[in-house]
Amino acid sequence: MTVISISLNEQNIKDLDDVQKDLGFSGRSEAVRTALRMLVAERNERKKMVGNVDGVLIVVTEKGSSDHIDECYHEHQKMIRTHIHNHVGPDRCMNVLIVSGEAGEVNTIIDELERVDGVSYLKFIKS
Repeated sequence: MTVISISLNEQNIKDLDDVQKDLGFSGRSEAVRTALRMLVAERNERKKMVGNVDGVLIVVTEKGSSDHIDECYHEHQKMIRTHIHNHVGPDRCMNVLIVSGEAGEVNTIIDELERVDGVSYLKFIKS
């Protein structure tokens, strides 16, 4: 197996160690490989989407990321049917979006949001 090096902040390391312990992985590498497999599987499912797609997009953001998030929402406002914004603590916001649009456009907004600094959680649930 090829060995690679990655940089993680202290919180990432703590989270990785917690996942390793909670799920009984033999080491950090096993936990990272499993997380990567899950990410790839989710990505592959999204690539299979065709035609018109309806679903729910949940986005949790950290304070300070709202400008980029708002830009993204405005760029894709035609496909956003409902947008609920809620404060979940002093420094975090949860946005729930009901989306309906062509599969490629749905994937585009998801891809754009995944790249925004300050997005701490993103989940798309296809109906």
